[in-house]
Amino acid sequence: MATASIGDEDKSLRAKIRENFTNCSICLKVFEDPTVLPCLHTYKRCLTNCIPDNTPGNKFLCPLCQKETKIPEDGVEGFLHNYFIDSLQDTVLTPTRKKKCGACAVEGEDVEAVSKCLNCSEYLCSPCAKYHTRFKMLINHKVYTFEQLHSVEHRQEVQEFQLVFCPEHKAEAIRYFCLKCQIPICRDCKVLTHDEHKCTSLDTAIETVKPKLASMLEKLDDKISVQENELIILRGVLRDHDTNTSSVMKDISDHSRHLQQQIQQQEKKLLQEVQQVSEAHKKNITLYLESCEVTTSTMKNTSDLVDSILSRGTPAEILILQQQVGDRLQELLLPSGGGDIPQHLSLQLQTNNDVDREVNKGTGLGKIQQDRQDIKGINSRGPLIGTRKAQIKDKPHLVSQFDSNCINPYSLTTCSKPQLGYLVVGYDNNKVCRFSSDGQFLLQQFKAGSRSLGNPFGVAVLPDGTIVVSEHGRNKLMFMSQDFNLTKEVDIKGPEGLHVTNSNTILLAQPDLKQVSIVNIHGATDRTIKHSSFQQPWYVTVLNNGNIVVSDLKAKAVFILSPTGSLLHTYTGSGQNQLCDPCGVCVDQYDNIMVADYSTNIIQIISDDGNFVQFLATEDDGLQNPLGLTINHDGDLVVSQYRGEIKVFRYMDSE
Repeated sequence: MATASIGDEDKSLRAKIRENFTNCSICLKVFEDPTVLPCLHTYKRCLTNCIPDNTPGNKFLCPLCQKETKIPEDGVEGFLHNYFIDSLQDTVLTPTRKKKCGACAVEGEDVEAVSKCLNCSEYLCSPCAKYHTRFKMLINHKVYTFEQLHSVEHRQEVQEFQLVFCPEHKAEAIRYFCLKCQIPICRDCKVLTHDEHKCTSLDTAIETVKPKLASMLEKLDDKISVQENELIILRGVLRDHDTNTSSVMKDISDHSRHLQQQIQQQEKKLLQEVQQVSEAHKKNITLYLESCEVTTSTMKNTSDLVDSILSRGTPAEILILQQQVGDRLQELLLPSGGGDIPQHLSLQLQTNNDVDREVNKGTGLGKIQQDRQDIKGINSRGPLIGTRKAQIKDKPHLVSQFDSNCINPYSLTTCSKPQLGYLVVGYDNNKVCRFSSDGQFLLQQFKAGSRSLGNPFGVAVLPDGTIVVSEHGRNKLMFMSQDFNLTKEVDIKGPEGLHVTNSNTILLAQPDLKQVSIVNIHGATDRTIKHSSFQQPWYVTVLNNGNIVVSDLKAKAVFILSPTGSLLHTYTGSGQNQLCDPCGVCVDQYDNIMVADYSTNIIQIISDDGNFVQFLATEDDGLQNPLGLTINHDGDLVVSQYRGEIKVFRYMDSE
């Protein structure tokens, strides 16, 4: 009978196991008699070669993670045998070492095995397998070929019959769990050393141990998510630090060009001060970032291993490892001891308005002001915000408006430099247009290379000025130069809303697939985010902390998700602010989320935790069928409307 095919999950597991658990990391040979340390890393007995002093009680460092480990009372031999790795060799991996028939070995013959008896854990050649169950006392034994052991069809039965033998009594299988000693034991152990202890079956014990470990694993996964968010913040701070440093150094140079030759020495002094302070602080942030990355990698590797043990291990295997697994998970769940996060250093050139008078004093160029903030309060996206306070106006001010001559301008974006203005896509006109910041038409493009555009929907700009357009009608993601010359196009199904993050990744809404894809600057899809709440995700943007905001036309909702895709908040509104046709979404520097509601002619502001704040603009402000939204360089909201009109609203008051 043909064995069941291996699913994607099994292929993924096999790849992970081959990467981490096939060979000893010391001698690089296939595991034989594998030993597992408290940190859950497994080695062959060659581990002894890496321990300077094998005396019981002495400590050594794990060769992989450098965790300090104490040698058991009975020496290196006292470390647990990793039965989980043994069982993977039989049930998941294709063994690299040929198994020998145990029955033939009794007669001194060396014959390759092709099967295994699950009841007596004996490897058998083809003839021995054939006759094994013909004996009356062995008639009920389960003998499977190696192909059957690896198949999905027999997996449950293989796990039920998989025997783990007692390390003390080699011929006895582990059958009980001592509640007092919290270890799995065999029948001989129960009689000889645990006679007065209360014991239970493995199936009963696993019902308590497995949920406990699973709960700790869930907490570790939550901590990993928090740690990943911290990494996003730290990387953003490092980028902002470089930008800020470059900007201040440019300010110094620009200012110095307006002064006379006698202040050049002062210029050099200030530049050196900025460079020294910047490099010292950057080094601190980089060291902390690298420490966080190592910690996160360790937690992820442990999470993958424990998840594999819990999902694939037999009760006995899990129970043997449960104490070490629990200890390791508990250790990783403790607060990280990496030290305080470095403060954020903000540099700013304070110029002297009376430069001409002060030049002779040697201070005419200015001095460097240092403004430090705690990184935990810093945004991971966009320019760093200082102490500026601002509040939303009760009524917005219409700064400007102009006609884009596009019937359905579904999306628009602000270019990276103010002088480059806005980009607007015409879905029905099949074009991309550029307008100046005051609404003057500059340039338009109807072509993608030698062909016509096909229903362009989304538009965004990479930090280097590259224009990205989602071409819904042709299932393409296009990359263009600033003057609209096509540089690359990528096939991708049903692309619509686009947003470029500060980490140079592209968020892409695909309503037909009910997903959001994360695409790199080369056009390759790194991963996708799917959620059961998605019905027609249309537009997408990102908050300053990395959380993703998605407007869903069919669900009539705005979803706020973590960077890993976990749903955090859902906003549908109620009463007067009930969403009907949510379209464009954007986020300002204060984490206000703007959402355009097409049929109600309203732009709503909601908070980053999914609560209604207020209406930004309505019909009373001249708003009609809003589609796309973006924030310009002045912090104003720019709106594209059905039939092509673009409006710019000033909605913030500064104090």
